[in-house]
Amino acid sequence: MFFRTTRIFKEAQCLLEKGDILIEQLPRGYGYLADQLRRASTSIILNFAEGNGKKGLKERQRFFGIAKGSLYEVVAVYDVALSFGFIETSFHEKVVDRCDYIAAMLSKWK
Repeated sequence: MFFRTTRIFKEAQCLLEKGDILIEQLPRGYGYLADQLRRASTSIILNFAEGNGKKGLKERQRFFGIAKGSLYEVVAVYDVALSFGFIETSFHEKVVDRCDYIAAMLSKWK
């Protein structure tokens, strides 16, 4: 399957792995953030994959749009984590930069 060799897919997988770093740092009682991060990160990969299986351009773009929305949700979880002091600013910035990069690629992918 071609989509598995794309930069988008590989970057989204790295983003999913970075989530484990944040999840390990969450204090007790913040499991809802871990769940949200896992679901949103997984949604990026799954919707990108599903979009690649669609033939029509509009339908493909719809799934890529959903993936991009999930990407924004991931950024919001990291924003919340930063606000609560669970992660350092430098880690937050690296993740947001990666998300910006993935979002730009998703916007151009057909």
